[in-house]
Amino acid sequence: MTATQPAPTPTTVKARRRPKITSYGTVIGMIVVVLAVGAIKPSFLGLPNLQAVLVEATVLAVLAVGLSIVMSMKGIDLSIAVTADVAGYIAAKTLLEGNGLGAALFAALAVGLVVGLVNGVLAGFLGVPAIVATLGVNLLLSAVGLVISDNGTPQQLFTAPAAVVGDFLAIGTGSVGPVRILIIVAIVVVAIAWFATRRTVWGRGIDLVESSSRAAFLAGVPVRVTFAAGFVACSVLAALAGVMLTARTGVVVPGTAAPLLLDAFTAVYLGSIASPKGRIRVLWTVVGALFVALLANGLTLLGLGAPWRFALNGLLILAALALGALRTRTARR
Repeated sequence: MTATQPAPTPTTVKARRRPKITSYGTVIGMIVVVLAVGAIKPSFLGLPNLQAVLVEATVLAVLAVGLSIVMSMKGIDLSIAVTADVAGYIAAKTLLEGNGLGAALFAALAVGLVVGLVNGVLAGFLGVPAIVATLGVNLLLSAVGLVISDNGTPQQLFTAPAAVVGDFLAIGTGSVGPVRILIIVAIVVVAIAWFATRRTVWGRGIDLVESSSRAAFLAGVPVRVTFAAGFVACSVLAALAGVMLTARTGVVVPGTAAPLLLDAFTAVYLGSIASPKGRIRVLWTVVGALFVALLANGLTLLGLGAPWRFALNGLLILAALALGALRTRTARR
């Protein structure tokens, strides 16, 4: 130890250890909850059920990963669920009109791109608060969904000829060897998102904007472009999640993805308090999404309905916010 390096005091050592202890406590708490449900319902931890939960979690993971990119820059996007709905509906409609798988995927992702650009321009360049901008887009997209669906008429793909919808439905039900295609898609999305946010210039810009947008600006980071690009990425991933959800269920109707909005926020917040540094990160968001999916499945097996699920999600978000505030206060001390 050099002369310029003071010996750590017990207080300093405790301050250094506390974030790790908090992180481990969060992860341990998740494990305890899962084991407790498994003790009550042994089938919960059975391999068939865990495989089903993993498939269920893919859509939520993709949606939450996109949301985490925006939230890591202190933004918010309330339009992700309705974006997924509209994108899934347009994909199904395009497919049933005989335009093929490629056209259906292009149409769905185009919806995400347009929504992301609108959100990015409003929040990133015009300075509209993100919560206001995305809420307005949410309402507009809800109206669009009702118009294109003729007031909620469902698109049923599973009743259409296999020659028309077979390739699309294979995304949701098919496998490559023993691995479901949905899982492969989710892994690829997570890998790309992790690389983009942790190993690129844009990702370093996100870190700087997260710490201080003013400091990022003074450091030469194009703050507005970086912030807007986060909304584009979020909406495109939301559209992809809508495609995955439609391919898995074989039917789409406006409002199908609405419950995933709260689940996505819960996943992001849980991931942030579980991460060692208390920051929003892609891989920890996936951990949060897996836990939320396991919790929802466990409540279903226990015979508890939607009220319990919403209540627990709300409590988890409040707990995450409280622990985050406590961690920030501790770090400042």
